[in-house]
Amino acid sequence: MAIYQPLDHTLSNTIDVLRDGELIIVPTETVYGLAADASNAAAIKRLYALKERPQSQPFSLLVADLRMARRYGIFDDRACALARAFWPGPLTLIVPLKADAPLCPLVLAGGKTVGLRVPDHESTRALISQFGGALAAPSANRAGAPAPTKAKDIAPDIRAGAAICLDDGPCQRGIASTLVDVSNDDIKILRQGGLARDVIMKAWPRP
Repeated sequence: MAIYQPLDHTLSNTIDVLRDGELIIVPTETVYGLAADASNAAAIKRLYALKERPQSQPFSLLVADLRMARRYGIFDDRACALARAFWPGPLTLIVPLKADAPLCPLVLAGGKTVGLRVPDHESTRALISQFGGALAAPSANRAGAPAPTKAKDIAPDIRAGAAICLDDGPCQRGIASTLVDVSNDDIKILRQGGLARDVIMKAWPRP
């Protein structure tokens, strides 16, 4: 496994690795993520296996911007308002799945919604943009283990399972994103993370 500094290293090799169906480790402002091409079923199977995560639990996706997010999910005015207020940033939005979303069904565990986030990390956004598609990117740890905020804290077996680890030092925030479900009429905060509920609700459009 190679370790690169993303700000100094060309992304072309990393993109080739993703397109070959391999896993990589990417930095974000929250925690380090273990990432795979969200459209590649073989890569997603590797991701589930390395994470030791049940295939009944879907993965959230990292995208480069709201425009890319709309390839995968349906964004109504409410979802757009939250995305514009907090992206890039520690907010994962669960929205209805777009019918023609270029995803393998396994990444969403066969569900009809998709969790999307634009990370506040310039190099990782550049990687996703140049790759041209979403990355399934849960935290780079076994299920139930602490999420790493430094590359050196990633467990050796996780590092060994990734073709490339992009090491950019400590994560800025060090806490997971807030997970918000806006797929129905009401807003539901499913996981409290880097954004407080009252901050989110201030940006929630009123009728």
